[in-house]
Amino acid sequence: MILERHFTITDLPQPLSIRAALQHWLIPRKWQHELRVQRSILVNNTYQPFNHLVHDGDQIDLTLNLQLPQQHYLPAAQVNFTVVYEDSDLLIINKPAGIKTHPNVPQETQTLFNQVRTYLNKQPLMIHRLDKLTSGLIMVGKNPLVIPILERQLAQKTMQRQYLAVTAYQAQVPKQGSIIAPIGRRDLHSTRRCLDSQGSFAQTDYRILQHNRRYALVKLNLKTGRTHQIRLHLQKIGLPILGDPLYGNEPAARMYLHAMKLTYQIPFTAKQRQVETLAPSEFYHLTT
Repeated sequence: MILERHFTITDLPQPLSIRAALQHWLIPRKWQHELRVQRSILVNNTYQPFNHLVHDGDQIDLTLNLQLPQQHYLPAAQVNFTVVYEDSDLLIINKPAGIKTHPNVPQETQTLFNQVRTYLNKQPLMIHRLDKLTSGLIMVGKNPLVIPILERQLAQKTMQRQYLAVTAYQAQVPKQGSIIAPIGRRDLHSTRRCLDSQGSFAQTDYRILQHNRRYALVKLNLKTGRTHQIRLHLQKIGLPILGDPLYGNEPAARMYLHAMKLTYQIPFTAKQRQVETLAPSEFYHLTT
């Protein structure tokens, strides 16, 4: 597969070597090596050694010839999501609650991935996931060239994700704070997770925005992205999510957790983009 990118440098912090600029743009080391070996990075239409300094205003042309793994999943019969933002690199959509993000077997057609396959008319590239019962923003890649860049933003925590939840209200719980508690698997065969001192580090910052005697509306910022992290962390401090069938204690029509905001760095720039969507109106009505 031939991947290409052509752009003008606009916001380097200072003149950088080509090698340093590629690192600054989060290009994987393997791809940096291929660009050098294939002599397929041009600065102002000319190949330059990797210690050559590049400046704002320089024209960059990247061409990568790569063998990429292919995903082969079926299209869905219909699309049931809202597009919140789209460009040539990616798609950000508002996932409904109650639909899986990704199929487990090639024969499945009822997941969000299958719907995006139908919408794009090609195999999408999922950058992150949401629990089946969670609604809200999810990012999908269209251009393979930006996938490792965005994945590194996730890993380095420069991509920020903000959520809203309706939880039980407990007056003794501080109105804001940071929950730090490692998370591990309950057992090898379970999809459930548990708080485990030997598990993976996990941190969630929270703030109660409004509440009544029964429920609270809680804003959450993920500092890590462990499976079921928000659900376990809110349970830990006595604010289980309304409708959470695994870690809650009150059934409801849905699980009241919504991914409301994504902030990320636009690939090959220092600019950030923030994409938001409102939570369903019942999140607010339940907590007034």
